[in-house]
Order: sequence, then structure tokens, then C-alpha cells
Amino acid sequence: MPKLSDPVIIRGKKIKNRIVMPPMVCFSFKGDHGGMYGEQHVDHYTRRARGGAGLIIVQSTPVLGAVEQLGVWSSGQGEPLEAIARNCHGYGSVAMVQLSCGNVDINELAVEQIHRMQADCIAAAASAKQAGFDGVEYHFAHGFTLCKFLDPEFNKRADSYGGALQNRVRVITEIIPQIRGAVGEGFIISVRMGGNIPDVAGAAEVAKALEKAGIDLLHISFGMNMPANAVPAGFNGSAIAYNGSEVKKQVHIPVIGVGEITTAEQAKFLIENGCLDLVAVGRGMLADEKWANEVLADEPVNQCRHCGDNSRGCLWFDDHTQCPAS
Repeated sequence: MPKLSDPVIIRGKKIKNRIVMPPMVCFSFKGDHGGMYGEQHVDHYTRRARGGAGLIIVQSTPVLGAVEQLGVWSSGQGEPLEAIARNCHGYGSVAMVQLSCGNVDINELAVEQIHRMQADCIAAAASAKQAGFDGVEYHFAHGFTLCKFLDPEFNKRADSYGGALQNRVRVITEIIPQIRGAVGEGFIISVRMGGNIPDVAGAAEVAKALEKAGIDLLHISFGMNMPANAVPAGFNGSAIAYNGSEVKKQVHIPVIGVGEITTAEQAKFLIENGCLDLVAVGRGMLADEKWANEVLADEPVNQCRHCGDNSRGCLWFDDHTQCPAS
């Protein structure tokens, strides 16, 4: 069976181990010159790359304005992103950026608005590649805009973007050829989606459709709501991680699992038992930037103290200086 230290190759990109730093918004960081990103972000991701993470996914970044090269996609705001990608590569980490379409009611969008959003999704991927990133992850989880397309209980559209499964995934599947044309063959296209949209069976069907359409990697979190399903006895992980393991059984592309994975024991269990292909360690890496190197060396880590019931109660998210473990 695989080990945490084993590499994974996706689209020719060698991820040196199975440990992922997932996208986590740095709410208390300040961007340079009024932009979204700055030196605090560069230092933050560089430290986790130096700390051994095989794959680093930069926080949720809006695609809005990518076609016109405005906002975060303007030439004046690109330098921090370029530095993040460059520094991650310097420490042997594969670097991706998560792309988000905000949080709007998809049932109220005109088709023309969906097409403009798709155009920004394509342009943002092209800009991410130009900045030096190895791939992008489209944010189809946590109840945000793209997530709402996938969930049949929320998506009430009566056109080609609602109803049947092939319609609910169309917002991404119909533009994958254009994305691939813009970024080339050696670039990872990933989707972060819920493992409960509205349940595991529904998520598995979405995952299979995304794989068939050409998605390279899946990152399974939660959908419109946190999962309420039980976890079998003996499974060393959360309901989110368990749902990811169930989705993995239905696809042939690599699956990242996430959700309250903070200890070496959990990470090793999930990989060594074939439950997941990669494990995303969020709060663990916020508490200890060297988490990956220490776990791989069987050394003790500076353990996350689980402030709040879940990541939404994490003190680091509100103000990184208040984290009692970091």
C-alpha cells in the first residue's frame, strides 16, 4: 500500500509526497498596494513549502475580471502570485491556485451571465499558468456559486444548466476543452467539490461525470452543508474524509481528502489503507508550518488545539496572530 512519502504524478507534475496544504483564506493578511495578495501571503506559502508540503493550493481567488485582466489578474497585482509559485517550486512543492466564482444564487443568473463567468474561468486559468502555477482548482464546494449548480436540491434551473446531471455539471464540462487549450497538456485541472451533494451517491455520479469530461484531480470536501452521515467504526477520520474515500472508489483519477485531518496517525491511516490518494492538512499546517517534514521524519509536531468545533471556529482564520498553537 502507498505511504505518505510516496510521490504522485499528475499531468507530468511530480508531487513529492501525499501531503497537501489546502486553500485557506488568510483573512487577517494585507495585500500590497491595495491588492489581494502581498508579502504576507508570499511568506506564508513559502514557509509551508519549506516545511515539506508536496502540493500547495493557494487560497480561494475570484475569477471575476480575468478576461479584462482587472483586479487580482491585472499586471500590477501579479507579482506576489508569481513569487508564491516560484518559491514553492524552489522547495520542491507543486503549486496550484483555487479559482472561485463568488457566492450568488445560480437560479437567478441569466445564461449570458453564466457565459461571462465561464470566460473568466478560462482566462483565470491561463493567467495562473502565466504566473508559474502548475494547475488550478475550481471551487465547487461549501455552498458557493459553482457548488449550487451541482446540488439537485438547490439547482432549480429549467434550462441546459439545471435538471439532469449532465446539465448540472455543464458549467465546467463544456469549457474544459477551452481551458485545456489555454493552459496546455502539462497543467492540472482540478475540482474541489462536496462529497454530499446531496449525498455520497450523488457526489459519486458528479465525480464520474467530471472525470469523463477531463478533470485531472478531485478534492472532496462538503457541499451545501456539512455532512450528517455516520462514519463506520474503525475509520480514523471525519465524515468529510469518509465521504471522500467513498467517492474515490468510483473514479480512477487521484482524490484528495480533507476534513479535520490534523494528526500523523490520521494521515497515515487514510493513505496506507488506500482510503485516499492525498490528504489535505489545513489547521495542522497553520499551527505548524513544518508539519509535513516532521510527520515524514516521525518527529513530533506542534499540534493544532482544535479551537472551535471545526475549521470555521479556528482562531487563525479571524486573526493569525491569535492562534494559540502557532
